[in-house]
Amino acid sequence: ETISTNALGTANILDALRTLEKKVVAVMITSDKAYDNVEWVWGYRESDRLGGKDPYSASKGMAELVIRSYVESYFNAPNSNVRIGITRAGNVIGGGDWSDNRLIPDCIKSLSKNKKIILRNPNFSRPWQLVLEPLNGYLVLAEKQFKNPSKYSGAWNFGTETKSSVSVRTIVEYMIKFWGKGKIKIFNKNKFHEQQNLQIDSSKAKKLLNWKTSYSTKKAVEVTTEWYSKVLKNKINPRDITNQQIKEYMKNSFK
Repeated sequence: ETISTNALGTANILDALRTLEKKVVAVMITSDKAYDNVEWVWGYRESDRLGGKDPYSASKGMAELVIRSYVESYFNAPNSNVRIGITRAGNVIGGGDWSDNRLIPDCIKSLSKNKKIILRNPNFSRPWQLVLEPLNGYLVLAEKQFKNPSKYSGAWNFGTETKSSVSVRTIVEYMIKFWGKGKIKIFNKNKFHEQQNLQIDSSKAKKLLNWKTSYSTKKAVEVTTEWYSKVLKNKINPRDITNQQIKEYMKNSFK
């Protein structure tokens, strides 16, 4: 199902774009997991090899191959109305995620029920970032692509600062602090492959798009925890707190 959604689903969208008769920019979002992770200590660049040692990562690599094949076959022609950008971001967090088997939603479910937070791999590091960070980059990229497609099409990384990866345990400890209470329990019986460390290099976006992150990892966790706390504890409308956080982020991003 994952492969079908990410690979064939991407092909379906690209096929639909071929039928459009007006000028359009498509920002195709994949993942940093699309890179062939060989556990480098430095960040992966847009030109580095793609791969995937688990079905999810492989499906993202497949999606990128599908995108590139359509770009080369249909959208690179001088008279094409469609211009494609490929974007990759790190582990995004933020309010409104209720998915199963994901760190932030699982923590919130445990915290809201006064249960211990169960961690599989507390020492694994990730480049966590607030979801508004890459979204801001995608919008900037789309505008640039529309005005100058030949210069701004292609692949782009929107990740955190270099060496900013933080362990799973640290993220959960931040959440407990901002929620007000909570406990951790380590339970590692996971037999599936899971990437230990993965960082992407966003130098291209910084230089050519003048994009940069605005929130530290700790601030991103604080904002995320605040969203769930206000929705679950204070019964604030999710749309209201979301709009408030977007406005606050935009104010901080364009000082």
